[in-house]
Amino acid sequence: LKNTEARHLSDSQMWDRMAAWWDDKQGEEGDRWHSLLIDPPFERVIGDVGGLRVLEMACGNGRLARRMARRGATVTAVDASEGMILHARQREADDPTGTDYRVADAAGLGSLADGSFDLVVAGMALMDIADAEGSLREPGMALRVGGRLVASMIHPCFDIGEENSCWVTEHYAYETKIFRKVGRY
Repeated sequence: LKNTEARHLSDSQMWDRMAAWWDDKQGEEGDRWHSLLIDPPFERVIGDVGGLRVLEMACGNGRLARRMARRGATVTAVDASEGMILHARQREADDPTGTDYRVADAAGLGSLADGSFDLVVAGMALMDIADAEGSLREPGMALRVGGRLVASMIHPCFDIGEENSCWVTEHYAYETKIFRKVGRY
């Protein structure tokens, strides 16, 4: 996709074009970045979801939604990208969990903003939603009194280009260290 072409596409159209690639990259377990660094602490903060009514915003291919459903949650998962929802529904059809997938923008949840969810989650998504105010207002309206919003976001220092932020692997005689090097932040 050329930069000039990308400037004329909405966020959901961009994700539609990347949906097959994203689904392949994430699969059911997530790529290394997600499976090793992002998901474990995120899921610890989410905690026990058994018996909860959960809304996942910007669900991508739905892998987190299906994991929560397998742990006993009743899950509704939304994404503004029809392509992402198509992949999520296909994976759901292959291994049903009861997850309800819908095309909806996190900044405009419509009938889902009904105050009935115990938990709203947004894993590595809020920074990609153009309407930041709406993406925080809508989950608040979707949550029941006392419900929780759990979100993870990339820190801006990691989103400044590979020339300024990169992974470094150092090999020593008895150990290997892997870390993120950040410069010019």
